Amino acid sequence: MAENSVSQPRWRGWLALLLAIWPLALAAQPTTLENRFRESQGRDYQPPSSDELRQAEQLFQQAFAGRIEATEWAALGFQVERVTENDRVFMVIREQPNQRRGHGFYTFAAPMTDAPILQAPHALSDQHTGVIALHLFAEGRFAAGAWSTAPRRYQDDEDQTVDADMAHQPDSYFIAFSRASALARPARALLQLHGFATHKRKTEAGRAAGVIVSAGQRQPTPAAEQIARCLAEKLTTPVLLYPQDVRELGALTNQVGKALRTLGHSGFVHIELAQPVREQLRADAELRQRFGACLVRVRP
Repeated sequence: MAENSVSQPRWRGWLALLLAIWPLALAAQPTTLENRFRESQGRDYQPPSSDELRQAEQLFQQAFAGRIEATEWAALGFQVERVTENDRVFMVIREQPNQRRGHGFYTFAAPMTDAPILQAPHALSDQHTGVIALHLFAEGRFAAGAWSTAPRRYQDDEDQTVDADMAHQPDSYFIAFSRASALARPARALLQLHGFATHKRKTEAGRAAGVIVSAGQRQPTPAAEQIARCLAEKLTTPVLLYPQDVRELGALTNQVGKALRTLGHSGFVHIELAQPVREQLRADAELRQRFGACLVRVRP
């Protein structure tokens, strides 16, 4: 008993010390886009109302015009932050911690430019695509970016399948963001990063591909052709263009691509990356620089 009476206060003392320094350890984490993105992730997705999406589209248009009103975003459950990384300034729009509904993570360069826009609609499900897009954004000269913050598909507490696929949900913040980009700055291309499993491909070309580029339609656009040609010159992995080089992963059902075409916008480009390529892009900054250089130059 005497031994326990001595050790218990010591144990409590160490616990008190850990609890005291834990907030300081968290505060010491660098303020980066990646850290802010990781803090914004969750499991649950709640579909937004049509009225909410109309408001979001208007606010996104303002953001693309260089005006971000924190109070108006707060009414939708979002917070606005300024992040400086690699000597660049970004405005981050993300859900408030107590209002996470899987509606996404958004960044805007300050000042705004006519450079392309990046999206990672399966950031939590297509391995490494979210982090690759974040690194490209922080290292490059892109105008804006959007990342999903909930898994693409999951089982809820009642064992029901929840579809939070931001590439295929017709009514989502991703659609509002994408429409706003086309309406505010039609000269910008919008580029999506995805990941595919080689062993699931149905064709020999698909199984051999490292990158598959498409415009989300039956025929390629100049923007898709530009990216495919540049990547083929810069990368050692096979880069294929849909449908000329490969007949699968054409993104024909992608709702963002459809929404942009409805507005007469021809700058949507869908980029599928095989797992080995994603691993390399995540780890190799020089390779990522070559990859990003091809993306940032494209125009519709």
